[in-house]
Amino acid sequence: MSQPSENQEAIWCDLNDAIPLVYFDNTRAILRRARRYLQTSCVGGISKSAGRPINTTNSVLNMMKGALVSNEQSGGNLPPKRPINLEINVAPYPTPVPAPPPLPAAPEDGRTSKQMTLAEAIERYVPDGVESLALGGMHLQNNPMALVRELIRQKKRINSLITSPAASLSADLLIGAALVEEVITSYFGFEHLGLAPAYRRFCQEGRLKVHELDELTLLLALRAGAAGQPFAALPPSIALSDVVTATPHFYTPVQDPFTGKTVLAAPPLRPKVALVVCQQADKRGNAIFKGSTFTDREMILAAETTILQVEQIIPTSQLTRNPMPVTVPGYLVKAVVPAPFSCHPTACHRFYNYDEAHLKEYLELATTAEGFEAYLQKYVLNQGEVEYLGKTSLTRG
Repeated sequence: MSQPSENQEAIWCDLNDAIPLVYFDNTRAILRRARRYLQTSCVGGISKSAGRPINTTNSVLNMMKGALVSNEQSGGNLPPKRPINLEINVAPYPTPVPAPPPLPAAPEDGRTSKQMTLAEAIERYVPDGVESLALGGMHLQNNPMALVRELIRQKKRINSLITSPAASLSADLLIGAALVEEVITSYFGFEHLGLAPAYRRFCQEGRLKVHELDELTLLLALRAGAAGQPFAALPPSIALSDVVTATPHFYTPVQDPFTGKTVLAAPPLRPKVALVVCQQADKRGNAIFKGSTFTDREMILAAETTILQVEQIIPTSQLTRNPMPVTVPGYLVKAVVPAPFSCHPTACHRFYNYDEAHLKEYLELATTAEGFEAYLQKYVLNQGEVEYLGKTSLTRG
């Protein structure tokens, strides 16, 4: 709408739609009367005196008509009448509250989005019979359960499974599904709830090869892989224990080039694929750990391919405003999979706790092969994450 000239004046109501109206130039007295009427006689389209809705447009027109009649009766003492355009903002009662304008879309900078679905990420980046796969999280915290369930749906076999120093449900599910040839680990269990049933059953039956390491050696081997080192030098105290007898080929005596003493070294761990949970990430893979990182960041740095399972996708602009929490650079990540609540039944730091009732149900069923299969049929196979979450306590209560 064009702005009034210096000898024009406009009437504005706190309403929405605009209609054109012909009025007469220099009729400031008429306009003042109309404005005063609107200000003193009605609020939000309600007449103060009658307590009912009024037609604001008709009221203003009648007011102006009466003023013009008075002008003619007065002998035309007011300035000459000349038609011009005026817009009065009016709207029907009741006046709706306008929605806030949408935020402008973030400008594209030419970089490729890495966001994709669970099925697409696993199919594209985890080959069947993958040489080695690392699982992030520890104990009952931050397990990439959505990615693990999709591995089982697609029946992706794993030659060597590398766990964190304390593996739990995510690794136990893959072993119970008979997808793992061997495992490199320090511990399998469910903390206060007991041991890992599928892992224990497969070990007892001789169906799983286990490379048992102490927790520090597992961590140092991942760090050596992340740094590109030829081996990990181990503390002398490890040689004083009998831990080396569990997996002697992993603890190799070497000569210290500086002192000439014999020390132990372990080979670096460089997984082909790492599955890790981050709480937040943008579409390009720049990610934030909201809680403990455990050995997850070492796995990301050491792996050839990393798939992130995230609770929230956030704009890159939010990360650039506060970049300090970003500890996973996007160039290390191949795929970003938004999967809210899909660490369930394990916990996700700063978002939700573990589901103890569900974990107890798993422990009871997975003690036998038949029970484990029943668990898969109920919670994993022939369904997606939406269907799975619909069967959990997240939606039941």
